This record gives sequence, structure tokens and C-alpha cells, in this order.
Amino acid sequence: MVNQQLQPMEIAHLPYLEHDYEYYASEHYRELVGDEVWRQSVLTIVDYFYQALMPDYIVIGGGNVHHFTQLPKYVRRGDNDKAFLGGIRIWGNNL
Repeated sequence: MVNQQLQPMEIAHLPYLEHDYEYYASEHYRELVGDEVWRQSVLTIVDYFYQALMPDYIVIGGGNVHHFTQLPKYVRRGDNDKAFLGGIRIWGNNL
């Protein structure tokens, strides 16, 4: 979010370490390394994005957000209940 406007980006597919950012935030990675390492990986990625992009805040959503008991002050908890409507708003009539 920047100035209360959603900024659509697919930056999770940028190369990071030996894969991409999405890999280190994925369910597969969580199952591979365990919850604690996975949580730290996600928070590190979120911090990198926050520092680089300087958004108002970052929303962590999806099915695994419940694995976090505490989040940094610049992170908000989200879910996927508005994902379809959000996609329509972002891409407009180009669907």
C-alpha cells in the first residue's frame, strides 16, 4: 500500500538465494525446514521489501498467516477473502 492505494507487483518471483522469494515463503519450504526457520525467512523477506519499497505497510495473507503470533508494526494480517475482487480492481477490464 502506498498512499492508501494497492500497488500490484509480482516481486516474489525475483531471484533470492538459490530460488526466488516465493519459495522461501511457501508451504513447501515451511514443511521442509519447520515453522521457526520458515517464520524467520518470511519476516526477513518482508523486512527487505519494506526497506526497499518503503510502503505504508505490508499485508501478509494466505493460509499460513495464522503461524505468526506477532508481526512487525508495519505488517498487517490479511486473508484471501477479497483476492478475487482485488484482482478485478487491479486489472480492471483487462480480464
